[in-house]
Amino acid sequence: MGSALFIGKKVHSRRTVAPRMAVLLSATAGLLCADILVVFTRAGSVGMVIALVAMVALVIELRRMALEFLEQPGPQRWWRVLRAATEMLLYLSPIAMLSIAYPIASHRLDTTEVGGVRLTTLLLAASVTVPWLTQAVCLPLYRAVAPHVAAEEHDKINERLCEVWPTTFVQCLPVIVLFAVPMEISQHWSPTALATYLCLCVLYVAFAQSLILSIIFRRRGLWAVAWAGVALALLVAPSVWFLPPLVGLATQLLPLWRHRALLMRRVRLQYADVAQDTVRGLLLGAVLWSDKYFLFLKDGNRFAVTTVYMALLPAVLAYNYYFVRLAPRFDASIIELRRAMEEAPYTILVRRSRAVYQFVTRSLYRSALVGAAIAVIVTVLIGALRPGSVALAAAVAVASWLAMMMTLLCYQLDYIGQSRIAQVLSAVYLVGCAAAFAFLPAVAAPYVALIAFDVLLCALTLRTTLEHWRSPEYSLFWRHATAW
Repeated sequence: MGSALFIGKKVHSRRTVAPRMAVLLSATAGLLCADILVVFTRAGSVGMVIALVAMVALVIELRRMALEFLEQPGPQRWWRVLRAATEMLLYLSPIAMLSIAYPIASHRLDTTEVGGVRLTTLLLAASVTVPWLTQAVCLPLYRAVAPHVAAEEHDKINERLCEVWPTTFVQCLPVIVLFAVPMEISQHWSPTALATYLCLCVLYVAFAQSLILSIIFRRRGLWAVAWAGVALALLVAPSVWFLPPLVGLATQLLPLWRHRALLMRRVRLQYADVAQDTVRGLLLGAVLWSDKYFLFLKDGNRFAVTTVYMALLPAVLAYNYYFVRLAPRFDASIIELRRAMEEAPYTILVRRSRAVYQFVTRSLYRSALVGAAIAVIVTVLIGALRPGSVALAAAVAVASWLAMMMTLLCYQLDYIGQSRIAQVLSAVYLVGCAAAFAFLPAVAAPYVALIAFDVLLCALTLRTTLEHWRSPEYSLFWRHATAW
């Protein structure tokens, strides 16, 4: 089998993009180009024509996909669609709930201060910090349960997480300092205000780590309940700033009640492993979330909350679409490939390998298209409701779309064993993002520069990712072999 893998790498290392993927890629590029032309140039009519053509191509492609779905045998297909839609809605429900809760809470907190700083400012500072921070503090726990996840040992996943969670939580807390120091230097808060920000970060770290089991077991209902608790606490007692993460944490601890004795074992992970995973999470998470943090450092007092987060919405929706709908099927295709590597003849191995590569490209292009289509819609909507903010909205939407794509590509690199390459590319993005916000005036200028930088970096990342996935059986074989 080993010699066949070397041969296979030569036999099908060159593959062309399928016509359907070319349509999806062209439509995505057209939508983004139209968004830029309409907002940043005087060629608005040209941009609208490009957008119209891209939308028509998208509709035709979606119609073709729908017809293929209807041709599938079996009465269960509609049940699968309903189940998939329900899972997606539950997973995305926090966006809707928080979009309602935060504006109402902010209005009620308009005059509330902590340590001389408006509480809404501290909540906003935490909201731009936590998404990036949690990418770092959750990875050590994922590593701890990874062997049991691969073996589908559900009881051992619960036990292992309960054993290592308390000590890992403490081990990860120093990472917060990396975010707090620049925040204090730029904002000049009082000790009370800084302590409130630190406490918010600590509480949301605990809450984020508590959600890991819901994510691993795909318990969408429990996930939605946790965020419903956060939103409800914001609505009922917005001035009690520590209550929302505690309520969310409580909803996740209740199912672990029968494992409560394990929480007292205090099993400690190796510091080197925790540090390695934390750095990896910081770098990979920086691609999608660092710009919001740097924007707040740049000009936190004039942070356009509604505009920025509406413009971020397309990237977040496409990102979640990938991990909720496409990633599980991708994992299943990898399992089939591994079985072929161990048991099947070479011809079946080549077929499965091609299927994996096609699914990788198809999932990336579909996620790209979903994000691009929603980005155009959001930009047009903001242009109608907030004409003065449309330039910032378009810049943030396109930059966030590129960052989302880079994140997915780096995830694919990390998955196939090229973690170092993924981290280097993420580090390059982080340096470029920090430089854009450090040297360019606020607010839209850093994002415009970031778009130009991201286009080149994203193209390089795409080429690198597809090159490593052209022969997945070759790359995965050596990962598997070294484990022996």
